[in-house]
Amino acid sequence: MSDSLSPRAAMLSSMLLELIEILRDHQGETWAAIVRVASGKSATIAIDEARIHVQVEGGQELQITISEAEPDAVNDFESTGVALRNIMFGKSTLEKSVASGKIFIRASFGDLLKIRSIVTAVLLDTEIDPRLLSLWGRFDQEWRQ
Repeated sequence: MSDSLSPRAAMLSSMLLELIEILRDHQGETWAAIVRVASGKSATIAIDEARIHVQVEGGQELQITISEAEPDAVNDFESTGVALRNIMFGKSTLEKSVASGKIFIRASFGDLLKIRSIVTAVLLDTEIDPRLLSLWGRFDQEWRQ
């Protein structure tokens, strides 16, 4: 992670890395799907005013590098904190949020289906992993500030 991240980008980066570590600890189907989908790819992620660039390399031991997104980089994922909270806490679905334009994902149709399955799996894992529920709770509280 880069030291030059804005405070919001640093918070987003920290929470994303924590999410990855929790899922890596499980070593289950959700982790296997993430490895298949993310390895060798990069994305620019924008949530509210925070923008980061994520680069993922390697197989089972994914190496993730996060840096500030370039100002002219095209966003591959764009959302508001409110839209993410609505998905995390069951007030909306990823499909509804994408269809309504509250979340934008730049990906092929095949990758969109894979992303959908990973989001669904992570939400299901939340029901049995208190660390994930705690992470969502912290996002809910800290992102509003």
